[in-house]
Amino acid sequence: MRSRLTILFALLCLCASTHADPVGHFPHIDVDVKNKQIHVDCEALHCEAPLEFFCVTAGGNEHESVIRTRAKPSQIHTALLMLGLQPGEPVKYSESARKWFPPHGPPLSISIEYTKDGKQYSMPAYKLMRDVSTKQSMPPLTWVFTGSRVMEDGTYAADVTSYVVSIVNFDLTLIDIPALASSANETLEWETNLDLMPPLGSPMTMIIEPADNHPTTAPTTDPAPLSDVKIDQQKVDRLRQRWEQEVKPHADALRDAAQAQYEVITQLRREQQRLIDESDRIQRLIDELEGQYQQMTTPRPEPTTDP
Repeated sequence: MRSRLTILFALLCLCASTHADPVGHFPHIDVDVKNKQIHVDCEALHCEAPLEFFCVTAGGNEHESVIRTRAKPSQIHTALLMLGLQPGEPVKYSESARKWFPPHGPPLSISIEYTKDGKQYSMPAYKLMRDVSTKQSMPPLTWVFTGSRVMEDGTYAADVTSYVVSIVNFDLTLIDIPALASSANETLEWETNLDLMPPLGSPMTMIIEPADNHPTTAPTTDPAPLSDVKIDQQKVDRLRQRWEQEVKPHADALRDAAQAQYEVITQLRREQQRLIDESDRIQRLIDELEGQYQQMTTPRPEPTTDP
């Protein structure tokens, strides 16, 4: 299936660009092959709920995303192939290993450009997200090109699901994060930083490029004014040294604990859903039997006879 998908999109690449024109065009997408950049037309959303996506297609899971686009995920996939990238694999569970494996694929850098209050802004996409509890900005994030897949009926799955760029794992998403991240509501930790967002529906441009790309663009700018506060480098160095001594040696144990947590919660949710299904089945039987009993025990009027 993966090879058939690659052949299908390779044919689309031939249709989208020529050697004479290194810039490919799709609806709402411009592909700069020479500079290895994809520009996707998007619009601002003002989601106030915990996030599962950075970008979805218009009309999709907009209530869980930072931005939306009218571009087709299948054509963004084609654009990534035009840059010479090949998709990896989405998150998956191995029955033999009895564990989840995180998504993997070519690493991607995603940035965003937009105008707010008459000023032009350009910044990494992760800066538009912050911690739900602390309101601290999301740390630097690199995504991976996992690719969605072609369904049995020939449709590209992400065109149906609307999943373009995820920040938690979905096996039908186009672009995911390279770490295990559950979509369970209680584990969602990021929200839109509305302080940085332009008005709802404002045009924004999402720029996707290989993570090792070094575009010649203007320096990143933030809406917030710069501060003249300087860090205490000695204190920072001491704290880093402490982390190296007390945390880093336990990396394997922490990783194993995180994996165990993910697997236990997943299995408990499956068991919870099984019990819910069983409860529903028993309740339907109770309703059926009570209905029959009521019919049998309800008095019926005696037949009347004419005098």
